[in-house]
Formats: sequence, structure tokens, C-alpha cells
Amino acid sequence: MKILFFVHRYWPSVGGVEKYIHELGKALIALGHQVEVVAGAHREGLPTVERHEGIPVYRFPAFRSPLRCRGWLWGRRYLFTRADVVNVSNTHMLEYFWRMFGPSVQAHKVFLTRHGMSYRHPVPESEKLRARRSLRLATAVVHDGCFIAKRLGVEPDLCPDQGLSPPADALPAVPEPPPTSAIYIGRLEPDSGIRIYMDAVRRLVHEQGREFTLHVYGDGTLMPEVRAAVARDRLPVRIHGRTPDAQRHIVDSCFAFIDGRMAIQEAMARRRLVLAAYVDPLKRDYIGAEPFSPYLIGVADGAELAARVTYYIDHPDQRAAMVTRAFEHARTLTWTRTAQAYLQLWQERLRSARPHLSLLASTRLAWTLEREAWSPKLQPPSRVVRSPNTAFEPIHACALS
Repeated sequence: MKILFFVHRYWPSVGGVEKYIHELGKALIALGHQVEVVAGAHREGLPTVERHEGIPVYRFPAFRSPLRCRGWLWGRRYLFTRADVVNVSNTHMLEYFWRMFGPSVQAHKVFLTRHGMSYRHPVPESEKLRARRSLRLATAVVHDGCFIAKRLGVEPDLCPDQGLSPPADALPAVPEPPPTSAIYIGRLEPDSGIRIYMDAVRRLVHEQGREFTLHVYGDGTLMPEVRAAVARDRLPVRIHGRTPDAQRHIVDSCFAFIDGRMAIQEAMARRRLVLAAYVDPLKRDYIGAEPFSPYLIGVADGAELAARVTYYIDHPDQRAAMVTRAFEHARTLTWTRTAQAYLQLWQERLRSARPHLSLLASTRLAWTLEREAWSPKLQPPSRVVRSPNTAFEPIHACALS
């Protein structure tokens, strides 16, 4: 099969969606399929066409004007028409796809993968409406997480486990260091739980008098607040900033303070105990209703996290048992298995392919999306895009993962 992924951003941009698509693409190639990626160029200086680890990448000028972006895509629509499958990442890119191409690309071969959501709680009704409408825009929908269906009210056709790269069995078993440190990997944002992790360190060090250090890998809008808290409370927190391949440092600490799906599984594969904080019911579902959930410790505040860490410091046998069970789960996760699940869905739907929208209906829908994108009165409330793109300004951002 010829498979094309249409994504907001791709390598060298670093993020969960970018890594997901890249690893899935490599697994599909290993199974004998052809893979291409069309992505927005998130900055100047990136090649329009290049090959990264065997995957051809085509970049449209997303940092330019929307008109130039549209012209580039329309001039290369053959990339989409020649593909057997067009898999689009997230609702906002699916709507963008329809605005750019309307009914000119065969709709029956368009599939959607929803990687996450905005973590706005409660989820806006406008986002739920867009999720329901996406069922008309794609032949099938894949959710990268069981929590998404509950919060959006839209059931997926497939919710596969994520793979791991490298797989758990390929990672060396690094001996656990003393239980005096933890690692945090992720965004420094209000929904990430970083405040809870910082509060737990304060309690462990200043209230319990324990030796404990937190290593922070990441960046975000809360970085000034984090730095100020470290200085004000004299916290043993080492801020390393955004670091490529930060997961390799997981083995340097005993505990993993991590709440991102991919990083959680990588920590389990590296035999470290995961403690994940949630700031609202939506994030509680994100870490508490997934296949990996029985193998981590979910906490709601700093006091609970500090108490859990204390317990597992004082009970190393319980810590080891939890780590072992988590590792056995991580061993089942491979990108080959994820790719096979996608292939089965694509092949089943393509065999029974039939137009699910008439030409008139698809044209009207594309025009509706265009009007919504350019009319502030019609746009649903959305959060700020973390990395604004001129060509993506009219696209609603509330579905970004």
C-alpha cells in the first residue's frame, strides 16, 4: 500500500505526534509498504523535500501566507491522489485538509488519527461538535488513548496500543540508583502537573528532611514560575530545559514523575516506577483509564505524591514488584503490532469503500469549514497554539494534542 500521513508538524520538530507518526511510518515500511509524510514547515530554512530515516518528507510553507500554503498543496495534490491511504493527524488538520482539497481527493481513503485533546476541562461543547462532524470527514477514526472517547462522546473505530522504540527487550537493564531522585519529562504548563511535582519535592525535603532531587527536562510557559519557586524555596531541582531524547536520562533516577502517555511507557520499559499527577478529571482519565494505568501510581496533589514516594522508598520490595509488572506490560508494546492494527483497519474499510458523501454535500461541507476558519463569529473558543503558524492562524487549535 501507498500510505501518506498529513500532519501539522514533523521532524525536526519534536513532540508526541511527530514521534508517533515517525515510528509508525518506519514500522509500516518494515512490513513492505510505502510511506510519505506531508507536513507544515514550522520555520524557514527547512528543505521542501527530503528523506528522513527512509521516509520522504514534503513540507508546505506553513510559515508563509495561507494563500501561498494553499497554492503549494494544490499544486502537489498528486501526492494525495496517488496514495491508497491518507491518514490525517487530529481534527484541526482534517478540517484543513478538507478546506484545501474539498471533494477533489477521494474521501473514502481519508482516515483520522486523533492523538489527544486540549486538556481543557470541561471539554467545550464546540470541540465535541467538531469531533462528531469529523465522522463525516473521514472513513474511519483512530484514537490514541481510551480517554478521548469518554470526553468527546465519539467512539473510535480503533484504539491501538502505542509501540515503543526501542522495544523494552532491547533496552539494557540499568541497575536502579538510590531512591533519592526523580525525573520529570514534559511541558511546563498548568495541565502538566509540574506544580504538584514541585510541591512534593518541597514536602519531601523541607517537611520530612529527606535527601531528594528532581531533574526537570522540558520547557513551557511555567518555566519562570518554576525557576522562581526553586530559588524561593531552595529546592533541589535541576532544570535541564528541552533536551532531545530526554528519555535516555530516565535510568539516572529512581522515580519517574511523568504524565505523558509515550514517556510513561518509556519509563516502564526502562524499569523505573512511574508516579503521574493529574490536575482535573480529564487528566485523571488520561492517566487512569489506559492499558498502562494499573502499573503506575496516580496522584491528585503534592501531599499524596510525597506520601507515595515515602512509602516506596521505605518498601523497596513493593517498588520492585510494581516495576516488574510495569516492565512486563511494556514488553508487549511494539510499533509492528501498532502498524498491523492500522493496516487491518485500512484494508477492511478500503475493501468496502463507497462514497459516504455526495459531491454536493462534500462541497457544502468544505465551504462551511472555510467560512468557520475565516469568520471569528463562527469560530469555537480555542486555546492558543503553542507554536503559532501564519498559515494555520485560521485553524481552530482546540484539538491540538
